Amino acid sequence: MTILKRIWLTANTEHEGFPIYFRRPDVRVAEFEALRPKYPMLLVVTHVLACVKENGLPEHDYNDSLESLDVSLTAAFEDETVGLIALIETFAGKRTYYIYLATSFVVDGYIREVKNNFPREELTFEVDGDPFWRLFNGYAADFHFT
Repeated sequence: MTILKRIWLTANTEHEGFPIYFRRPDVRVAEFEALRPKYPMLLVVTHVLACVKENGLPEHDYNDSLESLDVSLTAAFEDETVGLIALIETFAGKRTYYIYLATSFVVDGYIREVKNNFPREELTFEVDGDPFWRLFNGYAADFHFT
């Protein structure tokens, strides 16, 4: 099995007067269109950040301490077999992971493992159908992804 190593694009701008930071795979929006049928479900993981500055961004040392949580949330999708990370957003004291899933992905086990490994972090998980990738397409239009 070949593991696909994606390059991550980062960007920041302002939204509602606050800084907003994005991370997303270096995948052209047109390529996402081809991947859409493979991943019809959307998992949204929201992490309420415990230590933030007045502008809503995480404090530097705290942000550095979140690396293992980030790896835990994203590692299952590195080979893009069961899911694809579409976008990671940091805004207004929260970091939100938008992950498109294959129907074969075992969401309950994933959630249980993350919660067990990071019991002190305030995390919420929402799963819903989004076969047309409306959420990602909205972000792509609003923030001019190419």
